[in-house]
Amino acid sequence: RNLDDATYVHSMNVALICNLFAHWLKLDKEEMEVLTLAGLLHDLGKMMIPPSIIKKPGKLTDEEYRVIQEHPLLGYNILKDQNIDPRIAKAALQHHERCDGKGYPNKLTLNEIEPYAKIVAIADVYDALTANRVYRGPICPLEVIGIFQTEGLTIYDPGYLMTFLDQIMYSYLN
Repeated sequence: RNLDDATYVHSMNVALICNLFAHWLKLDKEEMEVLTLAGLLHDLGKMMIPPSIIKKPGKLTDEEYRVIQEHPLLGYNILKDQNIDPRIAKAALQHHERCDGKGYPNKLTLNEIEPYAKIVAIADVYDALTANRVYRGPICPLEVIGIFQTEGLTIYDPGYLMTFLDQIMYSYLN
């Protein structure tokens, strides 16, 4: 929190969304804790990125964007040797992978991505889009749901995405 309050708040939000996701998937208590912690620690590698890049209010240069893309590997390297469930470290490494192979850092596809990383990816993007940013205001959650519906089925795991969309829409409607 002392390094970047926005990343801290985002990580807390992603953890909460992952916890909801775990309930929606009817995971047991232990799995729920693992998924929630994966959401909390997914951006841990950003601690190793210069604050001038993390807190930059405008568009990143190509070089700055390349540096930002290192945070999943940096987070994985911090977590991999800790006494935690290995899926947490994998989620940190793979939360920017996309099922169509266009993500980073390793351009993995659907079956190569850790399931919890797929869930964290959805929670991460949902929170990032609905949050206020220095360079733009928050996007309405219903508009974000529409984006997921039109663009998300090839990018995210369809099973997890449909669970998310069904449950999030149900929560808005009820």
